[in-house]
Amino acid sequence: MNHALKLALPTILLLSLAALQAAEPVPPEGFRAIFNGKDLTGWHGLNPHSAERFTGEKREANLQQQLADFPKHWRVENGELVNDGTGPYATTDEEFGDIELLIEYKTVPKADSGIYLRGTPQVQIWDWNQVFDPKRPDRKPHLGSGGLFNNTPGKPGRDPLVLADKPFGEWNSFRIRQVGDRTSVWLNEKLVVDDAVMENYWDRSKPLPAKGPIMLQTHGGEIRWRNLFVRDIRQEQPAVRIEKDVAYLEPDRTEKADLYLPPAFEPGKKYAGIVIIHGGGWTGGDKGAKREINIGTTLASNGYVCMSINYALAKAGQPTFPQNIQECKRAVRWLRKNADRFQLDADHIGAIGGSAGGHLTALLAVSGPDVGIDPKEDAEFSCRVQAAVPMYPHCASSWEGQVPPKPYPSLPMFAQPQAEAPALWDSASPIKQLSKDDPPMLILHGTADKTTPLDQSERFHEAAKKIGVESELIIVEDAPHSFHLQPKQRDLRPEVIGFFDKYLKPNK
Repeated sequence: MNHALKLALPTILLLSLAALQAAEPVPPEGFRAIFNGKDLTGWHGLNPHSAERFTGEKREANLQQQLADFPKHWRVENGELVNDGTGPYATTDEEFGDIELLIEYKTVPKADSGIYLRGTPQVQIWDWNQVFDPKRPDRKPHLGSGGLFNNTPGKPGRDPLVLADKPFGEWNSFRIRQVGDRTSVWLNEKLVVDDAVMENYWDRSKPLPAKGPIMLQTHGGEIRWRNLFVRDIRQEQPAVRIEKDVAYLEPDRTEKADLYLPPAFEPGKKYAGIVIIHGGGWTGGDKGAKREINIGTTLASNGYVCMSINYALAKAGQPTFPQNIQECKRAVRWLRKNADRFQLDADHIGAIGGSAGGHLTALLAVSGPDVGIDPKEDAEFSCRVQAAVPMYPHCASSWEGQVPPKPYPSLPMFAQPQAEAPALWDSASPIKQLSKDDPPMLILHGTADKTTPLDQSERFHEAAKKIGVESELIIVEDAPHSFHLQPKQRDLRPEVIGFFDKYLKPNK
């Protein structure tokens, strides 16, 4: 071998080794890498607990300092993301919603770290060799890693189901599935958290945000990470069956219904029903609008028989009240009348609707036979519902249905102005028909609603609670009018499905 080649070989070997070390990780099928194995691209430094202590210019200065400190405490070594135990958390530039996350880590004695999902603490990492300290009963490192440490002590998911950690010096692998606010965690292929709700550490009265970054916590000991892969979960719900333009009124009526049905009816199983009522100011809208499709497919894929209806719409000189609410009630009766066809649990039917549909949903829930607006058709079947979700219900509390609040002296759906027919208008006012035997209600409203004042929902909610009706009001920050169950501000599916499950599936 010539002298020049001998000199070149070490350089060639070093370059080849560097190339191998710098090779990008290869994700499993369906996944993508969120750490390239080469540098800190796609990541920045952020400790949200530190930033939370400041506001205004001081907060901005703190955030900038954390960005500057990030590369001082984090490095890439042999394709591994390494932290020295201190400094800001490694935070993805990208925000994630429903995902499956694969990630490996290796740490040192007395470890205390974790993985934040949607910017929220955390899937816990412990040194499981630590002895339980009775003086700190909420810390249970001896049970192992993977639990949702920031859940309320004693709640599902707070502690891991089994001890699954490997000895120091070996790599541990997490598989984490996050859908809505529910989390499942496998550590080294053992299930340690089984579909538990991850509580929102920042505000426990609210669920997790719909999206947020993944954060790798620093907490005093060196920790190494590798093979960070993500699979976005989209539309994994089973396909639903849809029957369009089903007649539920007289045969000559153009107003029909669309049915959203579970993928299959299981033998011997009963299914709760839900009537979906569209909005449109009582003069427009359609059963097949985007919001109604979103609601119907979401609820049907979760085991509900859903019926999205068109009903009589008012025009100038053609009033429709009480016909419009009567047709909502007739839809409830139609479901009960056809219970055998849909394996329907006729004792458990709910309703949901937005805007004017929210008003009709609320009125459907609170108006009993004594109000005098029940339809005469199929009177042998009840038209009462057992749960209702009024979404930003227009004029639920007063006829001041404009932003800023301004009274409606007249509306096309009424044959007479309010001043001439106060009793008729009162019979259409949900707040005036409230009684203590009304069904539970979940009310949804956004703070950026420019069509229906938030006050309408707040007053209706408080009035219901005052007389003993079960009522919950979810105020969605920055959400405008007319959102469906998945506005960008917040995923509402867990709350709505959970509400209907509680009251319409009592034996679930």
